[in-house]
Amino acid sequence: MNTLKHPLLAGLTLLLAVGCLTAQQSPKLANSLLWKIEGKDLETPSYLYGTIHVISQSDFFLTDATKAAFDESQEIVLELDMDDPQMGAQMMQQAGMKDGQTLDKLLAEEDYQHLDSLVQKNMGMGIAMFNNWQPILAFSLIVQEFIDGQMGSYEMSFVQMAQGAEKEITGLETVAEQIAAMGNISYEAQADYLAEQLDDLESNRELFREMVDLYKQQKITDLETYIVESSGGDAFAEHLLKDRNEKWVDRIHNKAKEGTIFFAVGAGHLAGENGVINLMRKAGFTVTAVE
Repeated sequence: MNTLKHPLLAGLTLLLAVGCLTAQQSPKLANSLLWKIEGKDLETPSYLYGTIHVISQSDFFLTDATKAAFDESQEIVLELDMDDPQMGAQMMQQAGMKDGQTLDKLLAEEDYQHLDSLVQKNMGMGIAMFNNWQPILAFSLIVQEFIDGQMGSYEMSFVQMAQGAEKEITGLETVAEQIAAMGNISYEAQADYLAEQLDDLESNRELFREMVDLYKQQKITDLETYIVESSGGDAFAEHLLKDRNEKWVDRIHNKAKEGTIFFAVGAGHLAGENGVINLMRKAGFTVTAVE
């Protein structure tokens, strides 16, 4: 696992750990990861696809419809510009906590040592190198613990496909914006979540496997309900989902006016009252499932 690219795929927590404040009011959506965006002032359709940021390679799949939408699109827009050669350096610059806070101060000694052993196992180095990282980002260093076999990545696969087809790759937000969203959640709350993951890894592995099953069935509304039950708290939902979704709607609109675009974001952002699909519809777009 590349320490300069994959830690920012800590959006795993967006799927595994966070809920939606208005889940009971969430509109029921079709079982599809791929959606077509049309209408308003768009001259051509664009596509919205829900990813899971890390997954076992054996569970990875892309439908023919998704491949066709990707091929039709002129540009690929991910959460972050994943082929930016400066992304890793930007992440390392932004990842640190403020006010001298460190993981060894936030975590109990037992949890810190457990984290250290897992990071050593997965990264070949101890947690000391990352001791000032926000706990959510530190969690991303051990995501291999939740994956059976070789790890796959939709984002990195789309990057490779785009590069092979000579398509431009851009991002909906910057590294600084994504990490700032995490920083809106108190370090203490983040550390509590990290400790919960460390304290019962096997149960959380099972939660992840169940989540992957829903993802493979493309049940994005059921996935949101499941996320609520595995919630990391209201602050996680507010800052990591709702606030970002609202910013993305205008950015998706502005980019889609340029032509046919393939947008790919974490599937946890799609469904719900404050999900991207519902927000796009409220803004006047026609958003339909491509099954």
